Amino acid sequence: MDLITVTRKSGLEFSLRVRGHVITTDMSAAEGGRDTGPNPVELLACSVGSCIATMVQGYCDEHGYTDGDVGMQLTLELATDPKRIAALVMDLELPNGMPESAKEGVRRMVAGFPVPQTLRCPPRLDIEIS
Repeated sequence: MDLITVTRKSGLEFSLRVRGHVITTDMSAAEGGRDTGPNPVELLACSVGSCIATMVQGYCDEHGYTDGDVGMQLTLELATDPKRIAALVMDLELPNGMPESAKEGVRRMVAGFPVPQTLRCPPRLDIEIS
């Protein structure tokens, strides 16, 4: 995997760099930021949604389900004790004409994708402070 670097731009705004791409995160104005990008929690939810949508689109393309595109509407619910994402509610839109049997296969397949699996089996976090 490529190195991801996180550097402060100003205030609570950070640049995330990976493979030549730059993503900005920031907090909302109400949270002390300037709202120049999604906050880190929103970015995590975006990662889940984009992982699922990308992998399902590949499946649909491969199996000829091409009458429409895969899309996702996603909301997150926060918990406070401890502060975390309590739930991700996802509405996965599939191409038209996809049979119920294929939809069931997609439902089972989604559970095994890398980002949802990571949330089910959290990685070890090794934090070195320099």
